[in-house]
Amino acid sequence: MGVSERVPLQSMAPKVWEVSNHNGQTFAQVIQAQVAEGGADIDISGLEFDFVRSIRVWDVRYYSHRERGRDDDCSESYNMRLGTYGTQGEFGWQRTTPAAAPQWVLPSRRCSSSSWRRGVGVEWEDHEGNHGYEWVAY
Repeated sequence: MGVSERVPLQSMAPKVWEVSNHNGQTFAQVIQAQVAEGGADIDISGLEFDFVRSIRVWDVRYYSHRERGRDDDCSESYNMRLGTYGTQGEFGWQRTTPAAAPQWVLPSRRCSSSSWRRGVGVEWEDHEGNHGYEWVAY
């Protein structure tokens, strides 16, 4: 990420929700209105929030790589998306390919009857730069 100096996460002041003078509204309605109006947004473009932008979500709807046909040709088929966070925390999906996926997402791309995978994986880098990931097959 190219970060030379990091600020502790606790240095950011917490968001204070304004709930006084909202007659007839529940606390949840007040917060929802402030979020919808942009009142709950904070600036997360600073270095202390790089860990948010490091989060990547791998959505493998299906992946298959196997022999097909009489000539034992290999056929790779897939439906995969990669989700990432932008500068201000906006989340977005984009299509991706098996070549772009790390090995923990697709442990094997060999042509065989057992090269099939489906699941969701999340990877991140914490505020100290430690890499981690989790995979849930379904």
